[in-house]
Amino acid sequence: MKQLIWIIVLFAIAMGIALAAKTYSGNVFIVVESYLVRINLHLFIVALVLGVVLLYLLIKLLSGVLATPERVSLFSKNHRSRQASKALNAAGLAFFEGKYQQAEQAASKVLTNKEAGANRVLALMIGAHAANQMGNKDLRNQYLADIAKLPEKQQLSRHLLLAESALNAENNEEASNHLKAAAQINPSLTRLVQLQLRQASHQGNALEMLDKANKLQRAGAINNQEAQRYTDLAYEQLLSLATDADSMKDALKRIPSELANGRFCAKIADRYVQLGLYPQAIKWVGKHYPISHDGALLPAFTNSVPYLDEHAQNRAMDTATSWVKDSPNDAQLLAHLGKLAYSQQLWGKAKNYLETSLKIEPSNNARLALAKVFDEVGDKQAAAEQRQLILNTLTEDE
Repeated sequence: MKQLIWIIVLFAIAMGIALAAKTYSGNVFIVVESYLVRINLHLFIVALVLGVVLLYLLIKLLSGVLATPERVSLFSKNHRSRQASKALNAAGLAFFEGKYQQAEQAASKVLTNKEAGANRVLALMIGAHAANQMGNKDLRNQYLADIAKLPEKQQLSRHLLLAESALNAENNEEASNHLKAAAQINPSLTRLVQLQLRQASHQGNALEMLDKANKLQRAGAINNQEAQRYTDLAYEQLLSLATDADSMKDALKRIPSELANGRFCAKIADRYVQLGLYPQAIKWVGKHYPISHDGALLPAFTNSVPYLDEHAQNRAMDTATSWVKDSPNDAQLLAHLGKLAYSQQLWGKAKNYLETSLKIEPSNNARLALAKVFDEVGDKQAAAEQRQLILNTLTEDE
């Protein structure tokens, strides 16, 4: 439609010019000093139009010739800029493919390119990380020195790299300095939180580990298994830091009840024993064993009883005996009950419990305890037989 309109317009203009040429005919006189030149009006108009066109073309030609050096320079700049972008892409691909030497070489090409522009910052970071992966600290430090000249907001990569290197070298003070500097730039960065978690793990900072692990799990940066590993490590650290009954109470307040009553139950009992808090260990096992029937709780119970007074020992023995009524075929429970009887010099009970345990499920621990019982009652042959049975089950390395 537009083309048709233009054709009509041009046709109308042509018709107008043709009519004007017939209507307005005449001559044009040009006076040059004493000379008079007469030219037909129509010819003059045509010559004038052609002259204007030729003048325009001449001016364009001269401007093109004069602008040639600038255009050549601009073309060269654009070419170098494209080369810088190409080298940067090559550096990035090589880095993520694990070709660190090739990545560093490509990054250096970007940096030597005068038209690198904004690509220079990313090239510096790739070069620094590639040199770090190669173990070339001198080259890495050269890149980091150039990064240090950049604005503070662009220092995040440098601080993270130096913090990671410091953690690898177990230099916690330097790592803390760089992590704090990075936190001032972007405190919620996932990579930063990961390094903070790693530092907290190195320092045994249980509360910090719990905080960072929860943040990473909410952000989806670590899976549930990794989060559980870190939280378990943190709670173990809390238990290891406890030094008395009060600090154990504080630690138990921080450990979720489902963990304290589950997979941490035996660890808590063992920690009570390590701290010499034997009544608390007995109470803890007495509360949780009837519910879970976890054999891992029994060693803490057995090891704590000898440190109680006679009345408390008798009550503990009665408690363990009641557990046997509920689980008469629990070989592990019977073995520990035999050890309790042995500690109270109840040789007959000890012998019966241990022999019953061995009938259900033979174990070297129960045989060794039974051998000690035979030693006490003077049956040396039976004791030797039990020890020989133990030796027969051992491998050559053991």
